[in-house]
Amino acid sequence: MQEIAIRVRLREQERVGLAEYERIVGSVATVAALTAWLPTPDARLVIRGRGAEPVRLETVSYGSTFEMLVVLDQRSAAVERAAATVAALIESVRYEHVEDDVSGVAGELDRLDRSAPRGRSVAERSLRAFLEGARADVLARKSTTRLRAASALVRLAEDAAEITVERVEDALASELTEQPVDVLADTGAAVVVEPVDGIEAPEEPSTPKRDELGAADEKQAKKKKSKDKDKDKDKDKDKAKDKGDKKQSKKKSKDKDDKKTKKKAKKK
Repeated sequence: MQEIAIRVRLREQERVGLAEYERIVGSVATVAALTAWLPTPDARLVIRGRGAEPVRLETVSYGSTFEMLVVLDQRSAAVERAAATVAALIESVRYEHVEDDVSGVAGELDRLDRSAPRGRSVAERSLRAFLEGARADVLARKSTTRLRAASALVRLAEDAAEITVERVEDALASELTEQPVDVLADTGAAVVVEPVDGIEAPEEPSTPKRDELGAADEKQAKKKKSKDKDKDKDKDKDKAKDKGDKKQSKKKSKDKDDKKTKKKAKKK
């Protein structure tokens, strides 16, 4: 089973200094730890230390784009689904500015909660409960691990991050070989993830070509024509038979009349 990775892409970034780099890396690593925790919400949320640290982390910057790949120490399908749920959440607010100066952090978390996927999988329900809990921590003025993780999620949303889910063949290889995982459209019931190469396109019903259709139509027309000809022949035969029958009946009646005339002449 391949290890799960999340790729975070930030566009239109100004020159990334050391402080900004540390902030982005910290936010992405925190969200990665949150992703691994979502399938087991009853466990303790840990964003630093054993079990939360990624296997590998790579960053690259080109032009105004900053990209980061985090390979999680996870292989389960549940974590993959959780990563897809987080990606769907960030995608839903990517074109909407999340920051709200009036309502503050609580308003930002509330907006994220409203945009979260509404499916019934464990990861989706955990994410919504997590956002609601973090909002309650803000209102209660508590500084909790949950709030720190939620703040990292808000920062990525504010930066209009693009998150994609991938699988890595060998996390310790000198060069990583990634296979993208497609996040299919959320139907409102669940966020489904499938490998891009693994999705089989639905077989289209085979439609006959135009030439084949033309040949079939021509054949059908010929068949119909021959049937019509046969019908016409049958009609002609029937007409001829009727004519013959009429002639014969006329002849018979004439013969009868001639016989009657002869009988009358003899009697006289």
